[in-house]
Amino acid sequence: MSLAQVKPGETIVGYRHAGGGGKSHWYHSYVRRFDRLLSFRPRPAPFALRVDAPLDLKRGANELAVALRNATDKPLVLQLSLRFLSPGVKVRQVAAREVALPPTGTREARFAVELASEGGGLLILTAAAGGESYWLPFFTHVEKLGGDAPPLAGAEWRAAFERASALRDQRLLRSIAFDTLLFVKRKPYDSEQPFMDAHHCHNRPGGGIYRLSPARPDGKVTPVVDSLGEGIYRDLCLHWDATRLLFAFGNGVERAHAPVVPGQSYHIYEVNVDGTGLRQLTFGPKNDCEPFYLPDGRIGFISDRSEHYVMCGSDIHAPTLFAINPDGSGLRQLSHNVFNDFNPSMLPDGRIIYSRWEYNERSVTSLHNPFTMRPDGSMVAPYYGNATIRPNVVMFPRPVPGSTKVTALFTGHHGQTHGPIGLIDVRLGADGDAPLTILTPGVPVIGERIQDSRRGWFSDPWPLSEDTYLCSYTPTVQPWLEGSWALYVGDRHGNLALLYRDPDISCAEPVPLVARPKPHVIPPTEENRGRGTRTREEDDCATLVLMGVYEGLAGVPRGEVKFLRIIEDVPRKGVHDGGVICTSGTPIYTVKRILGTVPVEPDGSAHFAVPPDRNVYFEVLDARHREIQRMRSVVCLKPAERRTCIGCHEPRTMAPPNRVPAAASREPSRPAPPPWGDRIFSFLRDVQPLLNAHCIACHTHDRAANAVILTDDLTDQFTIAYQELLPYLSVANAMRWDHPDDVYPRPSYTYGSKVSRLTQLLEAGHHGVKLGDDDWQRLFVWIDANGVYYDRYETPHWPNRRIFAGPERKALDEVHARRCANCHGKGDGKADTWWLSLNRRDPRLSRALAAPLARAAGGWGRCDGTVFASADDPDYKAVLAALTSLRAALAQRPREDILSLQGTEAERQQVTLPPPPQPGPRTPPAPPEGQGVYLSDLPWEKAVAGWTANKDGLPRRDRDVEEKPLRLAGGRRYRKGIGTHAPSEIVYNLDARFARFLAEVGGAEEGGTVVFQVYGDNKLLFDSGTLRGMREVKPLDLAIAGVRTLRLVVTDAADGIIADMANWAAARLIAAPQPE
Repeated sequence: MSLAQVKPGETIVGYRHAGGGGKSHWYHSYVRRFDRLLSFRPRPAPFALRVDAPLDLKRGANELAVALRNATDKPLVLQLSLRFLSPGVKVRQVAAREVALPPTGTREARFAVELASEGGGLLILTAAAGGESYWLPFFTHVEKLGGDAPPLAGAEWRAAFERASALRDQRLLRSIAFDTLLFVKRKPYDSEQPFMDAHHCHNRPGGGIYRLSPARPDGKVTPVVDSLGEGIYRDLCLHWDATRLLFAFGNGVERAHAPVVPGQSYHIYEVNVDGTGLRQLTFGPKNDCEPFYLPDGRIGFISDRSEHYVMCGSDIHAPTLFAINPDGSGLRQLSHNVFNDFNPSMLPDGRIIYSRWEYNERSVTSLHNPFTMRPDGSMVAPYYGNATIRPNVVMFPRPVPGSTKVTALFTGHHGQTHGPIGLIDVRLGADGDAPLTILTPGVPVIGERIQDSRRGWFSDPWPLSEDTYLCSYTPTVQPWLEGSWALYVGDRHGNLALLYRDPDISCAEPVPLVARPKPHVIPPTEENRGRGTRTREEDDCATLVLMGVYEGLAGVPRGEVKFLRIIEDVPRKGVHDGGVICTSGTPIYTVKRILGTVPVEPDGSAHFAVPPDRNVYFEVLDARHREIQRMRSVVCLKPAERRTCIGCHEPRTMAPPNRVPAAASREPSRPAPPPWGDRIFSFLRDVQPLLNAHCIACHTHDRAANAVILTDDLTDQFTIAYQELLPYLSVANAMRWDHPDDVYPRPSYTYGSKVSRLTQLLEAGHHGVKLGDDDWQRLFVWIDANGVYYDRYETPHWPNRRIFAGPERKALDEVHARRCANCHGKGDGKADTWWLSLNRRDPRLSRALAAPLARAAGGWGRCDGTVFASADDPDYKAVLAALTSLRAALAQRPREDILSLQGTEAERQQVTLPPPPQPGPRTPPAPPEGQGVYLSDLPWEKAVAGWTANKDGLPRRDRDVEEKPLRLAGGRRYRKGIGTHAPSEIVYNLDARFARFLAEVGGAEEGGTVVFQVYGDNKLLFDSGTLRGMREVKPLDLAIAGVRTLRLVVTDAADGIIADMANWAAARLIAAPQPE
């Protein structure tokens, strides 16, 4: 387009780059915004210039010649400047000069340009005239050469590059030993996570299935199937004899319970490779996709027919593996994975290889890895990566012809189906980097979120050998652009040769139209072959032999293990609310069914039955049924399946011991259920009654005296007792993203009842509390079930279980602002047990009413001064009205924890609260005047906090950095002290006036790790070691006589500063004695 064709002010696109357009996603911010850089509005300049292009610049001396013409009828002076930019090099001024142009006259300006460094650069010519500045960029590149290479000009380099590219393409195309290529035209998937590809919530219809013959850029493209209407064609699978193929077609369901439009769901189809014989194999409202041929003649696929949902933030069904007969009959569910399966294919030995997502008490982002199973659904086992962080997701695992290796795509948890392509060689291990070989150099192996790739993105790998592969590829940063993907053949050195590109739509899923050897047919296992002759009892269980529990349990003495506990991770079914459903105050997603315990023999072996088609995992227990180790994965056995495992957390390449385990010579043990049965566990029903019976006599009123409150008053989502006991538990975390502790196996005695402070405190003897065996079992099971709270996923009445909402919450907030915020802080109580709690038997006994009510009026009198002098106080009445209304609403629409009580002994338990004792001090008394001072009453010399709510970076006096009251483990509050956040340093000039420094220190929020240190005149006086969350308080009483400079330091324990609030509570100085 010439300037004469452009109207003044009109926006034009100087260059439309394939990487432009689209938009950023929250999990992949697009950083190269070509559109914004390359669109502009031209306006007439007073001069014209011409540069002969291409420049043909080379290493060494070059000359840039610029022809200039004055476009006006007046003299014109141009200030010219030439600068050079290159990555990692400071901007360099090349030359500057002044050029005078007569009216309508011309001149030529010449610049000497010396290019010495290898790599790319940018010459920028700037011309200033008449108060305006204009610039023109020129790209440069210096090739990396061997010492004997001759200097070449740019034109010669271009010719050499074109010849080398042609040779590269010829070599790669010669690796294609077939004539015809099948492929799909479609717009790229735009799901937020790979599992969503089974629904394609955000994907766009269009395209079809085609063949390219010959498989060359000049080959002819003809349709196989493109006549099913507007939709998405996907998931090509060619039969072994190369005469017919499977595929899926549909539009997906936007949301799980959206109205089903005919033809919208994905269904499985089969068609001959010439396009004849099209037939539909699956029907109905469910999504069926990713079909594949089984060597026994059946057809496998993934489907959401299992009717369970993703746990971690969506109302999307989780697809699992199914199989049908060739005519579509005989539907059978192969996998009962509680999460989801995707990308199945066949290994030569007859096993199905597929990717599986799981996060049972493990990282929700890191584990989407290949598993294998037999075609009857038995013998499910990890293949690679079940203890590997990167890559997060392994997709499209396919065997390499003539090799024991598998190719796959490595991608991220949040993002589409794109990333680097690599090989997996499990002979080198089942985890880590050693089994991986990246075939696409320069493309990042990504973790939880997608990174930018300067080398483009790959998808749909199809191995031709260990060195070459077919793929779809886009050179763009944004992989979701509709027309950017094309088909290529590539090699392990990063070379690519184009096979086919459609100018209007992306291309994907290249499949050679060539016959392949049929995989080995694995006969049905004995348990499945005899299905017609087995008894119902045999169908109701599977059996497992554990060879030796101590294999993999480093540090556990022989004889320590007595039992295994069997727990079911219950799938989320029938609950289609979006978002994470609250099941626990600990960071997990599922509810738990305790199936029971089985004995372990003295030699460490066990032989036991488990229910089939259910996701179970195991915990190793001592004689008191306390956890020693847990399995943070799940196993699902088929009816009558018999499995053997070597040990617990042993290497997968380990050989079994050469002995017969003692347990194998006897009948399998049936799990002995806990005393309350094998129903799904509920804290309110199964644990709270023992707290009501043994604990509330002391733990009802005062945190200052008793550290925790253990009543069964309802909080916003749980009970007071439940929330206040959580800091005393050692539990696993499934909600962190890509954290090593949540991926790699953890040592024995990391989690559970044996190492939790709550258990240790009670076992050491706690004020004469005596628990019976049943009570101990309830407590141990609850802790070992990772502190789960709810027994169901349903949330029909209270969104995300929250009961403090609507007008009741508004009324409470208004009273809090008027009567409580002055002492407690504006934000305190918003999610706390002292304010947002309800005594469901009598609202007047709720803490928000009883604690601030004067003792003379029948209250507890726990607040400083008088808040509510009597029950006639208007704000007291407002709170009572709100809580009474909430109680009535809960009677009509019970929250799910209350539903778990119905018809049980826990519902009938009589609970009487003790009378309140006299209140005690919450903060140590101030030193007598003249003998000491609180640290928060002294000025500091300097201070810094790593994070503050108002972003000023300063610690807080008598508040934490969120402007809330100072708190430590157990919810204890302090009026005086210093609140800060790691990394932090606070320096005081004491001038040797004090003898002792006293404080109580600890983390101030869950999930953090901090270390407190005290220095006197740069000498270390105290180191707390790592303090985790709000689990522990360390008292300080340090001699500081003669210390002039006191330095208080908080570090992040070398694992990042997330959740690292830290409080120096009741920090005070005691004066040094004065000389007589």
